[in-house]
Amino acid sequence: MEQPQPGYASINLITDADTPLSVELSQPVLVTIKDTNGVDQTIFGGTVSDIDISLDQYGSIGSIAQYRITAVGALAQLNRRTAGGSNYAKELDGTRIFNILSEVFLTAWEDLAPTLTWAQLPALATWDSFDGVAEAVVANLVTDIDQPGQFELELYNDGEALALGLVQIAAQSGRGVLYEGATGELFYDDYVSRSLETALTLTDADINSQGLRTAAQWSEIVNDASVTYRAGTETFSDGTSIFLYGQQSGTRDTVLHNAADALQQAEDFVASRAYPRMYPEQISLPLHSPTMGNATRNALIAAHVSTLITTGDLPAVFGTTFQGYVEGINWQLTRYTADLTLTLSTQTETYPNLNWFQVPVTTTWASYTPITDEWQDL
Repeated sequence: MEQPQPGYASINLITDADTPLSVELSQPVLVTIKDTNGVDQTIFGGTVSDIDISLDQYGSIGSIAQYRITAVGALAQLNRRTAGGSNYAKELDGTRIFNILSEVFLTAWEDLAPTLTWAQLPALATWDSFDGVAEAVVANLVTDIDQPGQFELELYNDGEALALGLVQIAAQSGRGVLYEGATGELFYDDYVSRSLETALTLTDADINSQGLRTAAQWSEIVNDASVTYRAGTETFSDGTSIFLYGQQSGTRDTVLHNAADALQQAEDFVASRAYPRMYPEQISLPLHSPTMGNATRNALIAAHVSTLITTGDLPAVFGTTFQGYVEGINWQLTRYTADLTLTLSTQTETYPNLNWFQVPVTTTWASYTPITDEWQDL
């Protein structure tokens, strides 16, 4: 599982040549669609990064001017800002990510020039919108970032660096996921969080099976894994997979502090990638389809990275059943249609082995056969 990349929206607006639209760089953007109850639901929040204006038609009877607007999500801002100047102590992944984002997005009084006055700022500027940051990014930072996290990270003392790289290696090392929410905020789900997701079940009435595709690729197999950490590298391999497919090495760089954590991640890396994966990595869902139920349609509008998706209605060539997580979301909207494409990963890629936190708290050994049943039988 790789970290999500910055999101973006491409928006086309039409006006006439004598009626300019009020659009400016760094202006906040929200894209909404109506759910089945007629209520507007936000599916993208970002900031205008590009404005392209073209005159498509112009004459004595009228004109057509087209605005092509690109808006980017909050992760894109991390790629243009630096962090780490004061270094970071040894800490858990969620704490590290919160500290990086706080440094990047939360403007403090000491960050301002002592001679700066409000008279020097635009008339509409407020403290909440200062520094070109959408308010939604910082409004719920404390509650949107899982803290403290699950994995201990080494201390950081390499000084200023691009914030996106710092925060993504921290998230990857913590086996969590940092992603953009629908209204423009940033979320960090630590390694345990996905196990708590309630499944959204899809049927053949929801899925557009035409165009489903999967490919078993030799390049995706990893049966000899190396995971770097503070003091070196931990390795793990699968002899059976090596016998079947030859040695297929893979490396993951981390900022983990502990060797035991690096070894566990190497073992899980092999467990999730030692054998070919045969499932559709993308599923297309036409929300305008009359066969889709209203409850499912509303649930899909609210879907986010880490939403748990299950189905038992895939074509047999894809294994019929699937259970996994949303890794990416793509909307294609027109005046009359709404097509949603979900990029997916299987649940076993995140949790290749059963963990304690995935077992219901009511489970007791009394429900298993004494002597013969063991932990791996759960």
